[in-house]
Amino acid sequence: MRIAVIGGTGDLGRGLAVRLAGSYSIIIGSRETARAVKTAEELSTMAKTSIIGLSNEDAAALCDSAIIAIPSLPTYEMLAAIKNRLKGKLVISPVVPMTFENGVFGYALREGSAAERIAGALESRVVAAFHTVPAEKLVSLREELNCDVLAAADKREDYSEASRIISSIKNLRPLYCGGLGNARVLESLTPLLLNAGRQNKIKSPSLKVV
Repeated sequence: MRIAVIGGTGDLGRGLAVRLAGSYSIIIGSRETARAVKTAEELSTMAKTSIIGLSNEDAAALCDSAIIAIPSLPTYEMLAAIKNRLKGKLVISPVVPMTFENGVFGYALREGSAAERIAGALESRVVAAFHTVPAEKLVSLREELNCDVLAAADKREDYSEASRIISSIKNLRPLYCGGLGNARVLESLTPLLLNAGRQNKIKSPSLKVV
């Protein structure tokens, strides 16, 4: 199974790519093909397996499933460029629109969620997940992960498909949290955790449900 990490040259995309490369064929996508190729070469060395780099559009066309790993809301133009290539495919959104003012992180959207906006722009099966897994830990294979991944999807079968991808990363436990309307709550957990980490000197905070 081929998974495209769209916008995969940042920390989150790199971390997800290198962790998933042991179980799937990974394609790094970027607006700049040369940057995707360079990142793929670096991650191939880290993962000790072949990862390829392509433009976002080509990565979307070649994959079976995709993760949109950009740090903020994707533009309409970006989504329009990959819409037909991702039609009917599973798309995982870890996107969290955030603000940072006066030393405090905040959730940027007044209504709705990034995942719902992505679902509205694409004709794909969108699942919201991976919001509270620290990118810094993901990208370092020496770091052991031990956290839960809360996920929202309108169809339980879409969640089940995403959960297999999530649980292929050692020590990540997927938990279903209901329909995509809950994505706003899941996304807003990221700035909350970052604030807790800053205020209590906790590096790379994550979440575990007990």
